[in-house]
Amino acid sequence: MMLLIMKHIFIRLKSFPKRLSLFICMGLLFIGSYAQRDSLLIVQITDPQFGFFANNADFEKETKLYTEVIRQINQINPDFVVITGDFVNKTRDTLQINEFKRITACIEKSIPVYLSPGNHDLALNPSKRDFEFYDSMYGKDTDHFSFRHKNAHFIGFNSVIIKSDKSRKEEQKQFRWLKKELKKAASSDPILLFTHYPFFIENFNEKETYSNQSMQQRIKYFKLFEKYGADAIFAGHLHNNAEASYNNILMITTNAAGKPLGKVQPGYRLIKINNRQVEHCYIPIY
Repeated sequence: MMLLIMKHIFIRLKSFPKRLSLFICMGLLFIGSYAQRDSLLIVQITDPQFGFFANNADFEKETKLYTEVIRQINQINPDFVVITGDFVNKTRDTLQINEFKRITACIEKSIPVYLSPGNHDLALNPSKRDFEFYDSMYGKDTDHFSFRHKNAHFIGFNSVIIKSDKSRKEEQKQFRWLKKELKKAASSDPILLFTHYPFFIENFNEKETYSNQSMQQRIKYFKLFEKYGADAIFAGHLHNNAEASYNNILMITTNAAGKPLGKVQPGYRLIKINNRQVEHCYIPIY
């Protein structure tokens, strides 16, 4: 299959106005084939993390940024939106959670929204009570999804339990589910995966850190992804952008919609699929 990667389209030249970067990215994505009915548009948002800017004292900056993200999403009118974790900064802060949910609810009702939780939504090593609290706030079974749309297949899964040392039972159960869903998706083209933790940032053989998965888990999961023909994984967690690949599977890490930890402005990722080709670019919010 052909996999077209729009690398560095989002890079803003110093002489360009801020708004022009959005126009360039949108234009390159939409030109020629946007009107074709078989094209797909997906928005990935990650790490709005309400409360992070002010260390949980307030979430004014996150509210401003996330409100603008949702306004732009409604203008783009994608087929669906995926939010890949760290919705809030403090796991059980209901004020942060309610603000995230309030603004998310402003996405047009015709646009489906799917979730993949982050470590700040479940805890680094989630307990049974953490899972129960998550379900009560965001809905039962909202930590994963799988569906086919216009010959493409999309799967979201919970990478917190892959990273955790204390969620082996949950991780094994999810792995069986993921294997089953990938087997169903094998005839689809392309197959895109969404999750919070990237498996690696720059190189498959890099050391395990707070920001990636262990080598053991990389080998285990990529063997599965290769077997069933997965094309790309879109993740967050890093609060910065990164692109890498392993055995023709892309590993795309998207910067935060909230507080960034690099030099890139807060934003979101726009993904377009047309005739089995995948294009993506990062869009700064302002």
